[in-house]
Amino acid sequence: QYTTPKKNKHKKKLEKFVLYSKGLVQHKEAMATRADNAYEMTKPVARYADDEDYNSLLKSKSRGEDDPMTKFSEKKRKKKSKKSKKKKKKSKKKKKYSGSESESSSSSSESEREEYKGPAPPNRYGILPGPKWDGVDRSNGYEKLLFMKQAEKVALKNEQYKYSTAYDM
Repeated sequence: QYTTPKKNKHKKKLEKFVLYSKGLVQHKEAMATRADNAYEMTKPVARYADDEDYNSLLKSKSRGEDDPMTKFSEKKRKKKSKKSKKKKKKSKKKKKYSGSESESSSSSSESEREEYKGPAPPNRYGILPGPKWDGVDRSNGYEKLLFMKQAEKVALKNEQYKYSTAYDM
């Protein structure tokens, strides 16, 4: 198998073209999924309760707004991330004083966004106010009225139920 330098050059160009035509990020993602699939293929088919990889995968999945425990688990993750941030800051300070590393700007992801830390009026959509909200309710009162009507309906149903099940003999 004798290959000429021209053929080698042409093969390299063709490989680069194929790589860049599909995109570098997509190529890296494909390689990562292949590696992950190869790792998963080495495991047995049956999964048990003590499988650490499977448990960590299930814990990391978000189940949406239907799960009542999502807020609790998000708070737990935030606490863990805050602790790890404090540790990183301490190590950065040590490095900074030693002169080995300069400060770098950190980008905030959606899970690290600041939230308003006070009481907020409820709304139909469950949207929390931003961190810079001044606490003044500037609505026209529709939301408040709507929640009052809903509460009245629930109270009336409870009262009717109690009246219908009362035992007076």
